[in-house]
Amino acid sequence: MLEIELKKMWRDLFQDEWEYIEWYFQNIYKEKTTRVQLENEKPIGMLFQNSYHLSVDRDRFLGRYLVGIGVAPEKRGEGVMKSLLIQTLKEAYEYGEEFLYLTPIDKNIYERFGFGFISKLSKYELPFSKLESMKKEFRVQKISEENYNENLLIQLKDFYREVSKDFYISVAREKEDYKEILSEIFVEEGNVYLSYDISGKINGYMSMIRTENVFIKELLFKEKDALETLLAVVYGYKDYASKVEIVLPENTYLEDYFKSENGITKTLKNKVQARILRVEKTLHRLSKELFENEEVSIYIQDDYISENTGVYKLTKDGVEKTKGDFDISLVIKDLATLAYGFRDFNSLKKIESFYIKNKDKEKKLSRIFKERVNYFNQDF
Repeated sequence: MLEIELKKMWRDLFQDEWEYIEWYFQNIYKEKTTRVQLENEKPIGMLFQNSYHLSVDRDRFLGRYLVGIGVAPEKRGEGVMKSLLIQTLKEAYEYGEEFLYLTPIDKNIYERFGFGFISKLSKYELPFSKLESMKKEFRVQKISEENYNENLLIQLKDFYREVSKDFYISVAREKEDYKEILSEIFVEEGNVYLSYDISGKINGYMSMIRTENVFIKELLFKEKDALETLLAVVYGYKDYASKVEIVLPENTYLEDYFKSENGITKTLKNKVQARILRVEKTLHRLSKELFENEEVSIYIQDDYISENTGVYKLTKDGVEKTKGDFDISLVIKDLATLAYGFRDFNSLKKIESFYIKNKDKEKKLSRIFKERVNYFNQDF
């Protein structure tokens, strides 16, 4: 009965198709990881938690992706979302998790709970004429529900592992993850195309959905010819759609593959916000950027997990929580934005987002808090 009510609430709030909602509840939903607030035995607030292995600077750990966070319109402003989020933060903290993450509808909703952006995606819009010169250099396979098997899932896992090496943070994908990813695409009546090099290994992956335009949800490739091969496939849709939209990792500069940028529109879209739960774990990774005999002291303010508030001394050997003085003061939101490389020290410094008490440490802070490329492109 509760599951039925949650489906209705999801439909009312997010307006997804019933087919997709049914797919989510059949394939992803777990009652034990779903947080619900009830009134008169009906849900007035919900929060779904999906577990994924994350790779951070090649370290692996389990993290939570929060999705489907919603409150009944007539109950908004009564603290329902706050209650759900704080319960979730504190539980994840007790489990020792470094951070959890979500894709916000509005960044301001979650910033007040300590969430800060950690990743973005590039989105391109272009006319089909830009693809006219693309040549199909490699063999292409169209994947359907009927023609893929366990071996293909393993190949996709290996391909993704190779192309994601350059990302500081990414969601690790195993064969079971790809099974769910393909399942989601097929329920949305989308298509998946793979490009293979001469040795028979996957060197390009593309998932797409047809609306009035061709929307490329994900495009990953190892080499230029693999990209051109997949874009040549897209060009085959020129008589059936008006334009092409392509989502790519932020460090993929699609404009470099064309002779001219005319007609190409590029936007960067902020994607994922993270909420740091264990400050020491996050800072320990950053301390490796210091040289021998260097130290930096950082004061962190966390309004919801009081154990995180305090001064942390970083050295090459690690992190120690102290009662001493500090060089820089950060709120927990800005620590996420800086520590995971969404913004570098100097760009955030310009908007006076934090307080620098010891300006002599700015060079060291710039070395620690540097820009990095992260990749999150998953909605469930």
